Amino acid sequence: MLIPFEDAVAAVTADIQPLGSDRVSLADAQGRTLARDVRARRSLPPADNSAMDGYALRHGDQGAALPIAIRIPAGSWPERALEAGEAARIFTGAPVPEGADTVVAQERTESDGATVRILTPETPGANIRRKGEDVEEGEVIAREGAVIGPALIGLLAGQGLTWVDVVRRPVVAILATGDEVHEPGDPLPRGHIVSSNSWALAARVREAGGVPRYLGIARDDRASLDAALAGLDGADVLLTIGGVSVGELDFVKEAIAARGGEQRFWKVRVRPGKPNAFGRIGDARWFGLPGNPVSCDVSFLMYVRPVLRGLLGREDRFLPGTDAVLEHDVRKRAGFLLLFRGVHTVDGSGRATVRTTGPQGSGIQSSMAKATCLIVAPEDAELMPAGATVRILLLPGPTGQAAPVVRR
Repeated sequence: MLIPFEDAVAAVTADIQPLGSDRVSLADAQGRTLARDVRARRSLPPADNSAMDGYALRHGDQGAALPIAIRIPAGSWPERALEAGEAARIFTGAPVPEGADTVVAQERTESDGATVRILTPETPGANIRRKGEDVEEGEVIAREGAVIGPALIGLLAGQGLTWVDVVRRPVVAILATGDEVHEPGDPLPRGHIVSSNSWALAARVREAGGVPRYLGIARDDRASLDAALAGLDGADVLLTIGGVSVGELDFVKEAIAARGGEQRFWKVRVRPGKPNAFGRIGDARWFGLPGNPVSCDVSFLMYVRPVLRGLLGREDRFLPGTDAVLEHDVRKRAGFLLLFRGVHTVDGSGRATVRTTGPQGSGIQSSMAKATCLIVAPEDAELMPAGATVRILLLPGPTGQAAPVVRR
C-alpha cells in the first residue's frame, strides 16, 4: 500500500536517540557532535590584561608627566602594585598591575624612556580586557549536541583540553544487489552497469556524519544475499540498493525476513523514490532503497540522512528549506509528491529564483550532480506556473554545508 511521504518520514525518524559516546583527541574532533556539556576549567582572560601596547596608570593621573616605574611584557607578571603618580610600560596581553585602572594606547603618548606624558587622555577603564569577560570558570562553554567546528576547537583548546567526549558515529552497512551490477574498474558485459549508487551513498553517509561499511554486491539469489548480510553485525543502519520491487528476482525483502527482520512500509507516494522499504533487522534500521540512481540518492536525503543526524544527536536533521520563484512552468501528475532537481539563484536584493536541471528521469544521475536544491511539488499540484513561489530544499554541498547559491 502506498503511504504519504509525511507518514514515511515520521515512521523512519520515530524513537531516535543519540548513540553512545566516544572519547577523541581534540585534533580529531572537528565535525563531531558533543556528547555532554563542557564547562570552563579556567577564566578567560585569566587576569585583567592590556588590549594595547601603551601605558597602564590611574585614570586621574593622565594630566602630568609620569615616571615609568615598571615594565610588563606579555608573559610576565607585574613585580609590584602601581602607586599613584606612576605609569607602567605595558604590552598587548600583559596583565594589568594592581593600582592601575586604565591603559593609554602608545600612539596617544610621548615618552623619553624614563617618563611618559599623555597627549590624548583615555576614558576610565579603556583598553583593559577584564578577567573572565570571555569565559568564567565553571560556566558551560559548549552544550551537548553542539557540532564541533574550528572556533569551538579553539575555545576548548584555550581551556587546556586535549580530548573531548563525542557521540559515536553510526555505522552504515551498504549492500548493492543485482546480477548486472559490477565494481568500478571491472570489465562490463554488454548491458551491465557499474555500482555507482554504493559510492554515492558512502559519500552521503560521510557527509551526514556516519561511517560507511561496504558489504559489496549481492547477486540475485538468496545464497549471495545471505552471505552478504552476514557482515551486518555491529551496524546501526543497513542500506540495500535495489531488489525491493515486484520482480521475480527481487529477494531482498525475503532475505531480510529470514534473518528475523521486519518491514514497516514498502511504497511511498513520492517521486523519485516510490519503491522504498523500511524496517528493522536485529538492532539495525533497514532502508531498502530503489536502484535508479536519482531515486536512491533522493531517498537517502529524505529518509536516511535525518536518521543519521538524529543518531548523532544533531538538531539539523532535515534539509534546510526556503522559498523561491519558478523561472518556468513545471508540470506533473496529481497524486504524488514530486521532488524536482533544481538550480537556485539569489540576486542582489535577496530574491531567490529556481529552475529545474533539465530532464527529470530517475536514471539521469547527472541531474543530481548539477542540482543545488530539490523543488517540492505537492501531491495535488499539476501545474506550477512560471512566477509561482515554491518551496525548495537546499542540498548539502561538498563541504557538508548547504550548497551556496549563485549570485548574479
